[in-house]
Amino acid sequence: MEERERRRLLQKRKLLWKRAVEIEEFLRGSVVLMKRRCIFPGCRKCVSGERHPTWVLTVNQKGKTQTVYVGKSRLAEAKRLVENYRRARTLMEEAAQVNLLLFRGGNSSRKGKGDEPRGQGP
Repeated sequence: MEERERRRLLQKRKLLWKRAVEIEEFLRGSVVLMKRRCIFPGCRKCVSGERHPTWVLTVNQKGKTQTVYVGKSRLAEAKRLVENYRRARTLMEEAAQVNLLLFRGGNSSRKGKGDEPRGQGP
């Protein structure tokens, strides 16, 4: 790999990392609109078969899905935090790709030309 290309990749990695760590507030999960029955036995909506719309955040941890009530008042905040997580993850993936290019380019050996000495034949 040329030195100029290496410097360009190092600069790109630095920029990606800087952008990723600037994202301080984030949540992993999904914001979902669920329709549920309410707790009131005589509710006209529930009796007629309709459900009440409820915004929740679903998060899978250790194979179990946790549901956290969001509500209308915090809906925009929850969506922003989830989007921040996706943006940070995307930036980290891009940085990982740059690191792979640097790793491959930094090693002068190619397939079939390993750094380790070859074993003696029979």
